[in-house]
Amino acid sequence: MNIVQKFKQGLQKSSKYLTTHIIDSLKSNKINDETINEIESILISADIGLEVTNQLVEKIKLTKNIQSKDNNSILELLASEITTILKESEQPFFNKNNLNPHILIFVGVNGSGKTTTIGKLIYKLKDKNKILVVACDTFRAAAVDQLKEWSDKYDVDFFQGRLNQDPASVAFEACEKTKNKKYDYVLVDTAGRLSNNTNLINQLIKIKSVIKKSLNEQYLNSILVLDGTNGSNMSTQVEIFSKAINISGLIITKLDGTAKGGAIISIAKKYQMPIHFIGLGEKEDDLHIFNAKNFSYSLLNLEF
Repeated sequence: MNIVQKFKQGLQKSSKYLTTHIIDSLKSNKINDETINEIESILISADIGLEVTNQLVEKIKLTKNIQSKDNNSILELLASEITTILKESEQPFFNKNNLNPHILIFVGVNGSGKTTTIGKLIYKLKDKNKILVVACDTFRAAAVDQLKEWSDKYDVDFFQGRLNQDPASVAFEACEKTKNKKYDYVLVDTAGRLSNNTNLINQLIKIKSVIKKSLNEQYLNSILVLDGTNGSNMSTQVEIFSKAINISGLIITKLDGTAKGGAIISIAKKYQMPIHFIGLGEKEDDLHIFNAKNFSYSLLNLEF
């Protein structure tokens, strides 16, 4: 299965919702006001967001002469405009600047898929890179064990502290270890944070501060992992985490399990933030580099 097929399969639920309803709305011979209003409601109900919906609707209004029986013309118009919106979020994740180690702090709310995402990234990176995985979620032994399993599976270095140890002190000790080793990537897992919990957010700030002081800020990136099944609620998490620790990029998981995949578009439009990967399944190779055109055309079940 090639990458386009994987995108189409992974976005099947979102695609089915959008395309079925949009095609059903194309009842008259031409695109009229009633049809446009129906499409507008469909886009909003798919969590695409009001700002993006308005942009897409305005694009349709400029093409009222399109025969509605040519369903693909409308879908292709939408896919092209969505691709344009998402293109700026299509930025590389892997280290291109020759700065080693490349340190990545993974943050997000409980259940977003941080630990599993790290495991999938280990799988992608393991063949050509020396990796250290750091378990800063010291309050849940199960989380540490899960991360260690991924590390052992792919034979990469793993660092953990004591149960209930201050996570920032674990980060500091990991930095000291890093100074003595020539790692390409240091992947730092953190505890699941409730984004409205000030104490837990402050702990993240402390972890990041310790790493910046011990190593160098230019090596460091903070990656927010979002659960795609949360739809438009992801936007609130982006806002809160970004204000707290300056998020450098996003990974959006579980998109194969939701019809709300369109929420990515409104997030990209509002925050203009890199989307490095999207998760389209449970397997280790189901974490895919984000591609604007693959996403947009798959979302509307189009060939390209």
